[in-house]
Amino acid sequence: MGLFDRINEGLARSRDKFKESMNVLLDRGPDLDEEFWEGLEETLILSDVGGAAAADIVERLRDLATRRALPDAYAVLDLLNDEIAATFTEGGEDIFGGGEAVVLFVGINGTGKTTTVGKLAKASTDAGRAVILGSADTFRAAAIEQLEVWARRSGVEMVTRERGADPASVCYDTLERAEATGADLVLIDTAGRLHTSADLMRELEKVVNVVRKRSKLPVYTVLVIDATTGQNGLQQAREFNRALDLDALIVTKLDGTAKGGIALAVSHDLELPIVKIGVGEGIDDLRDFNAREFAAALVGAFDERFDEDGDSLRGENAKEAAVTAGERRRDVLEGAPAAAVGEAGVAAADAEAAAPAGIAEAGAAGEPVIDEQGDVEEALVEAAEEMVAEPADGDLVEAALGRRTHETIVAEVADEPADEEGDGAPFTDDELAELALAADENGEGAEEAGDPEPAPEPEKKSFWKRLFD
Repeated sequence: MGLFDRINEGLARSRDKFKESMNVLLDRGPDLDEEFWEGLEETLILSDVGGAAAADIVERLRDLATRRALPDAYAVLDLLNDEIAATFTEGGEDIFGGGEAVVLFVGINGTGKTTTVGKLAKASTDAGRAVILGSADTFRAAAIEQLEVWARRSGVEMVTRERGADPASVCYDTLERAEATGADLVLIDTAGRLHTSADLMRELEKVVNVVRKRSKLPVYTVLVIDATTGQNGLQQAREFNRALDLDALIVTKLDGTAKGGIALAVSHDLELPIVKIGVGEGIDDLRDFNAREFAAALVGAFDERFDEDGDSLRGENAKEAAVTAGERRRDVLEGAPAAAVGEAGVAAADAEAAAPAGIAEAGAAGEPVIDEQGDVEEALVEAAEEMVAEPADGDLVEAALGRRTHETIVAEVADEPADEEGDGAPFTDDELAELALAADENGEGAEEAGDPEPAPEPEKKSFWKRLFD
């Protein structure tokens, strides 16, 4: 699987959440009015992009829409990926770019620091670099053993002490060993620290200061943040940055959350570059960060276009709207199913199947006729009106209830003048429901609806009876 495909798959939940909100916004139409801009900013915020980043993106898009005279919302959305990519802070290439470096990994418990260190050690060793690991997380149970497993997988040396030892002393020993062996990349795993605990943060600050003073190599402090924490992750990053003066970010667990936008929020608000992202649990699922690929995977594409003539979305959206409307109307009329009559004058139980041949031909093959509001039954009524020289709505309703035939309506319309006040006024859902219920109460429901009873045949008379009569 390619690099972009893996990132795209990992961000599927975040993308689905974003597109769901955007589809709701686009259902109102493509106009670039104030409601659209406010809705776009709200959608970005709900995707955990952050208030500041969302405001900047929308402001730049509004400026582009004015300067380029963009016609509609879809033209704006075509530029959304580029604007999101431009919002990320650039930099961080020197940290894992091949030069000598000491990297301290910090963050709260459970963000994936130890796993991240192990994956980076394996990838760097495969790339031919001399790597050494330092296990400064001496408090968490099995943290040392976990890093030892990664060290064996990668074939690299690891420096550690007994559990409970001073983390700063472990860092000091790791740097001395790195100088002795000529390692050009030192990866140090630190203990998880809650950003809300001032004492724990001071201990971590001491560890970072010892490394910066002792190391002869460039020192970078990288925050590992769990994407599933959402906006809480932004607060964590602020506290760690205030205490440690961070250099970069690594965002993990993007494959298990719908809050992938938090990566943009932290990078934008703290002006920190993202150097790696975790999109899975595999050893190869820690990937280099690419802003454009990340934006494309987070937002996706908007292929559907608004149908201005039909005042609705074309394709599947319109079809789903019609089906929903049809089901709703059938529920209202339950107990008096439509019995519209075709050209042959035969009643049918299904409203779609009972449409006249001309109506059936008006729709797509195998699909019901749909009017502008998406109602199947109303479309059938409107088409029938046109085919029978615009009879009154009451005639059509009675025909639908099985009281009168198609031919009867045509004959009566030819003899009676049109009602000036009633012609063209469509029946509401409530009126149709009342007519249907009235039919049931009078014993004129669907089971009894059909052809009227034939007149009794005249009595046959004999020749002599007819003669004397």
